[in-house]
Amino acid sequence: MKKLELVFNIFSIFLDSAMLYLAGILSYSLRYRTEDLFPQYPVLFNLSFRDFSSYIIFAIPFLLLILALYGLYNLKSTRKFWNTFLKISAAVSTGLMVFVAAYFFNQDLFPSRLIILLAWILAITLVSFGRYSLLFLERFFLKKGFGLHKLVLITEPDNDFGLLKEIRGRPVLGYEIVQVLHPSDRILRELETLRQEIGVDEILQASSVFSREVVDEILRFSRDWGIKFNYVPDIVESQRANISTSSIAGIPIIELNNTTLEGWGRVVKRVMDVVISFVALLVTSPLFLAVTLGIIITSPGKIFFVQERFGQGHPFRFFKFRSMHQNLSIGEGYGGEKAERVRQKLWKSNARHGPFLKIKNDPRVTPFGRFIRRTKLDELPQLFNVLRGDMSLIGPRAHVLDEVNRYREKYKRQFTIKPGITGLTQITQARIPDLPFEEEIKLDTFYLENWSVGLDLSILIKTALVLLKGPPQGSDY
Repeated sequence: MKKLELVFNIFSIFLDSAMLYLAGILSYSLRYRTEDLFPQYPVLFNLSFRDFSSYIIFAIPFLLLILALYGLYNLKSTRKFWNTFLKISAAVSTGLMVFVAAYFFNQDLFPSRLIILLAWILAITLVSFGRYSLLFLERFFLKKGFGLHKLVLITEPDNDFGLLKEIRGRPVLGYEIVQVLHPSDRILRELETLRQEIGVDEILQASSVFSREVVDEILRFSRDWGIKFNYVPDIVESQRANISTSSIAGIPIIELNNTTLEGWGRVVKRVMDVVISFVALLVTSPLFLAVTLGIIITSPGKIFFVQERFGQGHPFRFFKFRSMHQNLSIGEGYGGEKAERVRQKLWKSNARHGPFLKIKNDPRVTPFGRFIRRTKLDELPQLFNVLRGDMSLIGPRAHVLDEVNRYREKYKRQFTIKPGITGLTQITQARIPDLPFEEEIKLDTFYLENWSVGLDLSILIKTALVLLKGPPQGSDY
């Protein structure tokens, strides 16, 4: 999802809220006007504007949830407005039905059925008007070239199903064709060159001449680099009931998402990260002070250990409490070349198979450092990385640059999401310190493909239990 799409989707929440509130206010005002227009229908209840406003504010989050369940916060600008109107009508009507069902059991719940009827009509009208205005504005930006997805179209030289003309002629579809490729044995090299030189957001494969092996390679390339992969299905495949398709120029298109951590999934995860890490920083502030004093007393030198690590396609500054002796800590401003020589020697006694260094009873770690490692207190400063947006609360481990270079080309897909303070790998390593590297990759891949809010909450709970129980003796994880 492009930033423009994200901005419009977020703004739609506030716009829908405003329109729902306006619908409520107008329905309240119109009900009192009906007494003047139709004296035979007098107002027989006493409902203050203040009390009514509180009802509206209470109802809006519930209605927004129903709108979300109807998919109204993941609609693309390429969808027809009529489909949006139908979804809005269905969502608002569902909210009305819930209220009617509640009113059936408790008729004292609300004093005016006419206000509810007016609110229903006005809510559909005003929310639809707001969405149409937003859709018109978004399509205006798309026509001007803002927010377009960079698309590589793979077609036969003599048959593109009309896709090229349709996409280039209708920018409101949201695509900019950056290159048209034809089937060849150079297809992967061409894709890699395009990715490096101009960037690629999506691939649309409209050719069926590739072998299964080549298609698998293109799909793997898309997943490795977080690129959305679309393809034109054959006749049998397009008829399967369990496949959702869209269309361009009357040609069915199947979309395969790299991960659920796209679009709103990414927004939800980021909101969780900011809220939880901010609260955690407030709650753990006394621990920050205690660890700081412990480091100052037991090991002269810097309090924090700052190091470049790799995540989501770029290096970032990674924060921890320093747990090693100053002159043996890796990095400029710490132990320098001497520390690096010691580290290279320690590779000979590496306790873990794979590209990562793990030393049991590491001689570089101070006694107090061993304590904060065992209790995970050394990782508290990573909450600042989460707030900065470099990391997430949950994700793959953030490894040092030279270790990443040992496996980065083979496992590119791990870097399409942010690294995390905790995750499936981290809590598994608390139980199995010598977890094989390939198992770590499998756990990270499972998380990437199966992310959900429920999974994140489950990992947070398991992390808390691990911290309370404590890792196995001698573990650095």
